[in-house]
Amino acid sequence: MNKAEQTKNKYLKSIFNSIQSELKEIVRQAESMPYSTQNNYGKYLGILTTLKPQTGLDNAVQLLIMAGGNRRGIVDASNILK
Repeated sequence: MNKAEQTKNKYLKSIFNSIQSELKEIVRQAESMPYSTQNNYGKYLGILTTLKPQTGLDNAVQLLIMAGGNRRGIVDASNILK
């Protein structure tokens, strides 16, 4: 891992630690409802749309995955926003 990747990882961990409980609750709520789209990408699309202006899309994706979200659903939703 190079210096830039290490810095980014520290940055993401710092953000995650400061909003961890909120993110986990958002993911819990999304995952507790029946999926209306494959891998729940529809729910994650809305969440990413909210987080994107604050953290950037790539960071929002990583933060949701760190919070325990459905990786495939998050990635599918992010591909729609790119």
